[in-house]
This record gives sequence, structure tokens and C-alpha cells, in this order.
Amino acid sequence: MSTTQHDKAKKLQQLHQGPGILVLPNAWDAGSACIFESCGFPAIGTSSAGVAATLGYPDGQVVPRDEAMFLIKRICSSVSVPVTADIEAGYGENSVDEVVKTAQQVLLAGAVGVNLEDSAEGGITLTDIGLQREKIAALRRLAIDMGTPFVINARTDAFHITNMSPEEQFQEAVIRLNSYFSAGADCLFAPFLTNLQLIAKLVEAVDGPLNILATAVSPSIAELDHAGVRRVSIGGGPYRAALGLARKMALELRDHGTYTLLGEYALQYAELKQLLMQSAEDHERANG
Repeated sequence: MSTTQHDKAKKLQQLHQGPGILVLPNAWDAGSACIFESCGFPAIGTSSAGVAATLGYPDGQVVPRDEAMFLIKRICSSVSVPVTADIEAGYGENSVDEVVKTAQQVLLAGAVGVNLEDSAEGGITLTDIGLQREKIAALRRLAIDMGTPFVINARTDAFHITNMSPEEQFQEAVIRLNSYFSAGADCLFAPFLTNLQLIAKLVEAVDGPLNILATAVSPSIAELDHAGVRRVSIGGGPYRAALGLARKMALELRDHGTYTLLGEYALQYAELKQLLMQSAEDHERANG
């Protein structure tokens, strides 16, 4: 790992320690990553759903690993800020070795963090907690072996399992997140939780920094910060919003033959070109 990448890994680690909350937008291609960086965000995540859809696949680890890695590499090489990659279940639902292999490829692509989820069987059940701990511990050993403090963001989908009551979901999430933290995770990710009181309760119940997935119905960043949340990401939301806008523009063009939305929201060609040229120059300078 290069000195530059090592420094990015250390920076991403430090961003989880405050003093402010880490707000992490999720990119799906190089252009979206450049936009987020130009808006001043100190780090960027990838969206597994956005990356998959950009390549023509549904979410859920359907996109071939090599294709996903290509796009992750393009994102990392297009920005100068740290990038953390969503690797879903690591392409190794029942294999620790495959998860490690995926993480190695992510690091070679230039990322300095990974999201690892504990969904199994397409999100219907949760991975055995012991096996998930083995995966996280193996990733921590990989970080030590490579001499880099890359961030392991351990995700539980306990709040997504519908055959448990809300109380059972909460208790399962606490047990799993604390177990993952003790196994070597740096940050603890609990998506599908939007109730501010429950979020604050979860902050108190877990041992490490908590990552919340923000949606249109989530509490504000200020409220989450006040509740003690350390990291907020937005997943595939921006990608889906961009597609929603594209559909509105297409319908306007089809039904009215006008271009109002295109004129209102489109970046100027020169601006987009300059953004990507600046990104390439910054990357070349950073890497000597």
C-alpha cells in the first residue's frame, strides 16, 4: 500500500472519532464521486446498489466481483479523499477466505475501508454470528498484515428481518454489533432504523461508533449528531434520485417536447469536463 493510501486510511479512521459527525455520501461512478468531493465532503462511500445498477445488475451481490472492482477502482482514482467500498457480504457468504480476497481487491483498487453485511440467503436471514466474527477478525488481520488501518464498517441487517418483533430486532442488533466490534470492527452500521429515540438508545447500547443510513424520513444530521451517531451514509438514495430525475426529463420530452428540467438541473458541458480534468490532475499529483 502506498504512503498516500495509508494516509487516507488514517484520515478515514480519524473522521470516525469526531469532533463532528462524519457525513458520507455514496457514489456510483466517477462523476458522482467528483461531484461529492467538489461539494466538500471529506470522504466518500460507494453504493453497492448504485454500482450494480450502473453496470446493469440488481442489488444483492449479483454483479460479478471483477466488474464491481473495476468501477470501485475508477471511483477511487477520480478523487483525492478517502473512499470506503460497500462489498455487501464480501462475495463469501459462507467463506472467510473469499471475503478476505474481496477486501484485498478493494484495497488494491485504492479504497481504504469496507462495509461488510451479515445478510444471508438474499437478506431473508442473518449469517451465523460466529462466522461473521471470523470474517471480521480475518479482515483485521489483513489490515495488520498490510500495515494499514483500513476501516471495517460492520453492518447488521437485524432491523430488516421481518419475522422478529421490534424488541427482538433491537436486542439482536445490539448483540451482533457489540460482538462485531470486539472481533475487530471499527464502526457499526445499523440500516433501516429511522426512529430518533431508538437510534439514541442504540448509540448508548453499542460499544463502538454507530453508522446510520439516512433516508427521506430519517432525522436530520443535526439530530443524529446530537443523539451521538458518528457516521451517516445515504446508500443508493442519490443514484435512485438521479434516475427519478432522468425519468421526469424523459417524460417531459416525450409528452410535451420541452426541456425545462434538462435546463434546470444539467451541469454545463464545460463544467463537467473541468471537474473530471481537475480530478485527473489531482490524482496524478497525489500519486507522483
